[in-house]
Amino acid sequence: MKTLQVVLALAVALAASAGAVLAQERTVETIPYITCAGSQWRAILDGDRFWHFPRDPDTQAERHESENIRYRTWGGGGWDATWRASRRQFFHTLVNGQSGHPDTILNFEDWDRVRWTARRVGDDWVVRRP
Repeated sequence: MKTLQVVLALAVALAASAGAVLAQERTVETIPYITCAGSQWRAILDGDRFWHFPRDPDTQAERHESENIRYRTWGGGGWDATWRASRRQFFHTLVNGQSGHPDTILNFEDWDRVRWTARRVGDDWVVRRP
């Protein structure tokens, strides 16, 4: 009987923690990111193309379209990512040109340097904090 109580308590704890993880995820239209150079932008992904919008619309920077996003990852490294819609994955390359890798997620820092993981679900960004 004691073993059953322990198993049930463990199951309840796991279910609660799984619910907490799911609650941290949210769907967003844009992701606020920091470029490798430290600028603050928002990105929308449309097909295989990124649309970039400056955080401050009054700056000299203008919104633009590109096939990639250059972003600061966790810990400050600069990465370049393209989206391969047919494969439903990103291809990440270090900005310094070293070899890259495919992945279904993008780990980025937002304007407050908070760490996030983004993935694509349909045409939406789904983000969560680690």
